[in-house]
Amino acid sequence: MAEKEDEKNIDQKNEMEDKKEEEKDESSCQDIQNGEGSVSLSEESCETEELRKALEEKENEAAKYKELWLRALADYDNFKKRTQKEMERMQLYAGEQLIKDIIPVLDNFERAIDSLEDKNSAIYEGIKLIYNQMKGVLNKYGVEEIEAEGKPFDPQLHEAIMTVETDEYESDTVVEVLRKGYTYHSKVIRPSLVKVAKK
Repeated sequence: MAEKEDEKNIDQKNEMEDKKEEEKDESSCQDIQNGEGSVSLSEESCETEELRKALEEKENEAAKYKELWLRALADYDNFKKRTQKEMERMQLYAGEQLIKDIIPVLDNFERAIDSLEDKNSAIYEGIKLIYNQMKGVLNKYGVEEIEAEGKPFDPQLHEAIMTVETDEYESDTVVEVLRKGYTYHSKVIRPSLVKVAKK
């Protein structure tokens, strides 16, 4: 019996020692795992930092490309507007040269009207009718006669070819129009040739 009890005690003692060993192994494993975990955490934080830096670089790059894109878009928009304005201007003044060539014909009609003595003749009436019709067509397409006589001299609208001393008009006032001037859509295509008052 005593032997059996001794064996039982020895077995219990061995079991206790085995348990202690297992517990020791488990705690050392946890320590190793904790150690490995800290290494793993360090690697993860390094990786996260690298990823954060890479993301920041890419965000900066994206912002730069966005700025370039917006600038290119603005340039394109400005180019489009300029082109549109240029097209409108070209359409507006497309007939300018034709108008310039027609105006001397209008001058000749005026001379013909002024030279006819019989103002009641059919020829006079016919020429005047054609002249008025021509003026109406030119007005329809944006041609306007520059008003000059009695107006202050304006170098943008008038070309002075002589000065006249007179008390009838203020100084620098247009006294007489020698050749009519015209604008085409508000642009001077031929200035008026004028005499200007001088005191």
